[in-house]
Amino acid sequence: MDIGNENGDTSFTNNLVGVAGVGSAVFFQQLRPFSYHDWRSIKRFLSSECPLIRAYGAIHFDATANISPEWKAFGSFYFMVPQVEFDELEGSSMLAITIAWDNALSWTWDEAIHSLETTMQQIASVVVKLKKEASGESILRKTHVPNKTHWDLAVKKALQEINTSSSELVKVVLARSSRILTATNIDPIAWLASLQVEGEDAYQFCLQPPNGPAFVGNTPERLFHRKWLSISSEALAATRARGESRALDLQIEHDLLSSPKDHLEFTVVRENIQNKLESVCDRVVVEPKKTVRKLRRIQHLYAQLSGNLRREDDEFEILSSLHPTPAVCGLPKEAARLFISETEMFDRGMYAGPVGWFGGGESEFAVGIRSALVEKVS
Repeated sequence: MDIGNENGDTSFTNNLVGVAGVGSAVFFQQLRPFSYHDWRSIKRFLSSECPLIRAYGAIHFDATANISPEWKAFGSFYFMVPQVEFDELEGSSMLAITIAWDNALSWTWDEAIHSLETTMQQIASVVVKLKKEASGESILRKTHVPNKTHWDLAVKKALQEINTSSSELVKVVLARSSRILTATNIDPIAWLASLQVEGEDAYQFCLQPPNGPAFVGNTPERLFHRKWLSISSEALAATRARGESRALDLQIEHDLLSSPKDHLEFTVVRENIQNKLESVCDRVVVEPKKTVRKLRRIQHLYAQLSGNLRREDDEFEILSSLHPTPAVCGLPKEAARLFISETEMFDRGMYAGPVGWFGGGESEFAVGIRSALVEKVS
């Protein structure tokens, strides 16, 4: 497990920049949808008195979908508290060990210590220094699902449904799965290291259950951040490339800000998030209401929203209501989700789902886009 935050804010306790964890002191995984009971079970192992103990993980994009074989190790959700954790702080670092036991769950102190010793032996044999540079893997085969013909048919079907007067569907976001076979196996951790150069102003993550593939990504899109009762979220929509010169970049920015189509797409996303926050917050502030957020290769329309939850338990409600966002699913949410499940020919798995962490008094989740599932071929 490895998660990094390079978006320049100080949302992590003690200005935490990144985390690398090995082993699991305790983990949570089920094939059924993530529920309030599951959230409470995770929170039971967390405390505001130990803010750096966190449960890291991800949730399936569509909890009602059948889970395909490549995503089985993750289940419908997968969270873990690392046994051994390296925390990179601003100006310092820390190595931490977490031990969890519960005699009622037939997991005794002695068993927890034995498991920790096994993990420590594994770590001692594989410590390496990773280079932050892109690896040049040779591609043997590349396939897309759907192919170009079926993709065009899916888009046509979506437009017909949206334009049908009796349909409630306003917007739907379809995805495509690309399966790439390389000459040699890709090391997901080395890949993650190279993403840290590419992914300034974004979240990098790598989550790998035992004996499972690794879910690796570099997403710029925050779902929400909560610290005590204070909560914030972001609206990110509409995309343009960066210009090769400063003058061209500013012209592209102007076109993005003045485009009626992009304004409508962005407004739908921002207002949807605002409505969700207002249902559990006393007051919601939107500032800035609309600006441009520039990443290394692309730029988006952007707004930040913040408010105060009425109760800490509203954290589960806001996670459930914000996901999936209109930017990765559509509107209305259930109509778009149903159209996606009937039209797409693959399981999104954790792609476009929430990925992040729960803590005692703080939590943060991003949207798992710009990601890949990395699996070794034996």
